[in-house]
Amino acid sequence: MRSWRFTASWRRSYVGLELYAKIEPLLGFEAEAKQLYELYIEILSAWKPQRLIDIGCGSGEFLLLAKERLDPKRALGVDLSETMVSRAKERGLEAEARDICTLTERFEAATAVFDVLNYLDAEGLRRFMGCVERLLAPGGIFVADINTLHGFEEVSPGALVRESGESFLVLESLFEEGRLKTAIDFFREDGEGCYRRERDRIVQYYHTLETVADASGLELIQVYPVALYSDEADKEILLFQKRR
Repeated sequence: MRSWRFTASWRRSYVGLELYAKIEPLLGFEAEAKQLYELYIEILSAWKPQRLIDIGCGSGEFLLLAKERLDPKRALGVDLSETMVSRAKERGLEAEARDICTLTERFEAATAVFDVLNYLDAEGLRRFMGCVERLLAPGGIFVADINTLHGFEEVSPGALVRESGESFLVLESLFEEGRLKTAIDFFREDGEGCYRRERDRIVQYYHTLETVADASGLELIQVYPVALYSDEADKEILLFQKRR
């Protein structure tokens, strides 16, 4: 069985958001996350945005780095998980638990780090990209990443087992017909010698560059291949710009 590649963006609508908050400390892969964050910072640095929104901010790891390195006047994190938003706020970040399509504020840059787009089916992708376009000021940029077909077919399938103290986690992932399906089994000791089991299932969708580019009126101006887990690009960072 191939090694199973976990990415930091399970906190999307295809998984119980609060379950993700529980299992996040068990997952690891901090080195890969930091590598990806640095690439985002390098891209954003060339644009010097003063108003930045991080979509799917989680506990705020990337947004905290962006604030430190880019020094924007305004930095907002948005996530669907109340627990994640609370963690981001504990780190001194401004964050909200809400759907981005309900926002009316405008930003010079928006980010969606670690597979956010892959957790959306075709209809969800079009809605999401349309809302991002409305969030951006004229000339604003959107930076996001997607998994390549190589990443889905050769890197992602397999199993991951993690154990820590009173918790035990098993993930099993299979890619077929353009979808990566992952089963989650999380066991946690209840303090009385028994384990409580929580189960869930997530789905990621393979999207081509053309599919993502056609999902909104944003212009795709640059693609950056990234090899996080293998010698071949398993991810691509996409840079979009809103026409003036």
